Amino acid sequence: CWKGGAPGSSSIAPCSVGGLPPALPRRHERAGRAMSEKSTTNGGKPATNGERRAISEAELAKHDTEDNCWICVHDLILDLKDDFLQEHPGGPDVITCLAGKDATTDYEDIAHSDSARTWTSKYIIGYKEGADEEAKTKLIPLNAEVRSKGGGGGGMGLLVPALLVVVLAVAAYFAMQAK
Repeated sequence: CWKGGAPGSSSIAPCSVGGLPPALPRRHERAGRAMSEKSTTNGGKPATNGERRAISEAELAKHDTEDNCWICVHDLILDLKDDFLQEHPGGPDVITCLAGKDATTDYEDIAHSDSARTWTSKYIIGYKEGADEEAKTKLIPLNAEVRSKGGGGGGMGLLVPALLVVVLAVAAYFAMQAK
């Protein structure tokens, strides 16, 4: 599959959402809001009848076509039906090339809005085998949750003040040596 432009364009990125043009995330947010507002089934809750079940990576891998499309996002298994694929702002190809796989990185790279995340949660059917206990009941995390779990800044918060202290100490050392 291709993403990021028409076949033959210089912006082609095979199955990598990171290669999408900058305008797509904004369009995606608007469409995600609209679809979230249209979708009233279960009030945004997972569209499952009964409890979620553990799903192995081998079982996930069997669902790798447009007609039978499962993906894993944040240890949650999503069964993406045709209505989802056809309404998805990026089109079905953006998703189906990730079918049967863990798509968490690609999902986060596109910077989905909170309304798109809520919409996505309706398609949860289970959780990845071996996932923590929370996966049995959680939804796709909202942006604030992703950032609070290490998604924002990469731990640079303490590095800058520490470097500043080192630079000031070195400067003070040389200033004292000059006297």
